Amino acid sequence: MRRDDGSMSLEMVLATPLFVMFLLLLAGAGRLVDARSQVDGAARDAARAASVARSAGGAQSMGRAAANANLGAKNWCSGGPGVSIGGDFRAGGEVVVTITCDVDLGELGFVGFPGTKRIEGRAVAPVDEYTYRGGGER
Repeated sequence: MRRDDGSMSLEMVLATPLFVMFLLLLAGAGRLVDARSQVDGAARDAARAASVARSAGGAQSMGRAAANANLGAKNWCSGGPGVSIGGDFRAGGEVVVTITCDVDLGELGFVGFPGTKRIEGRAVAPVDEYTYRGGGER
């Protein structure tokens, strides 16, 4: 007669940490995918907001406001997002917005994730041709 008392307990003791590590890896990967999506969406919204502004200065402020509104409320970026707005700001031109964000992964460091991961999102939008910008341009 063979006794297997305790073999299931030993299997659970060995398998549980591996299962928990796997779940934490999934959580970290999900956080990175979600952060990338948020940064890309913020870049898209900032480019659209900047493209309908009436001046280059207005494009800068409207684009930054849109980026901060998207990313600031959820605290995705440690230290806030870095927003760069450029391009050819004239009717028929294009606005280019690049957002950099350092996502905090500190609580997942023991699983193998770095403390922070830099994510960059970029979007291009055509400048609205029908917004009045003064100076004879329409």
